[in-house]
Amino acid sequence: MSPTFPAFGFRQDVGRYATPGLEKFDQFDFAEDFAVSSQWDLKYGSRNGMVLVDANLRCWRVARVRRLGIRPPLWSYLLRLLFQQALYQVDVELEPLEPITLDQLKDRMTASILSNPDDFRDDEAIAGEAGPPQDEQELLDAIVAGIRAADSVEGIADFVDRG
Repeated sequence: MSPTFPAFGFRQDVGRYATPGLEKFDQFDFAEDFAVSSQWDLKYGSRNGMVLVDANLRCWRVARVRRLGIRPPLWSYLLRLLFQQALYQVDVELEPLEPITLDQLKDRMTASILSNPDDFRDDEAIAGEAGPPQDEQELLDAIVAGIRAADSVEGIADFVDRG
């Protein structure tokens, strides 16, 4: 059995400036999105140990990520290589875990949002570039409320896409 999409992947913060113990999430709208990884992700192993929650609330742990090759087209690869953002096709080995409830997914996502406010900050809204300045905490609370109001994984993904 394989994951259905959209799906959310919960991972540890990795990289040169990572905060140990900090959990972040990535959204994968399609299987093709999950089958591609950036050079940075492969270098720092951002998917190693990731917990993937699919559209049916089934869960998997990423046991292994194997680079298969460059994602075509070649001209795109050369441009991305110049900016150190090459994309690679990957094969991901998944280990099944126990499913979770929608409320558990919402709890995990909102905890990640509140512990990583910089990832969700809308600097333009806070600075008032498109209207009156808005309070950062009010913006974060609106994101959390939108996730809490969703009635499915697809609903959460749609809300996150709009944000």
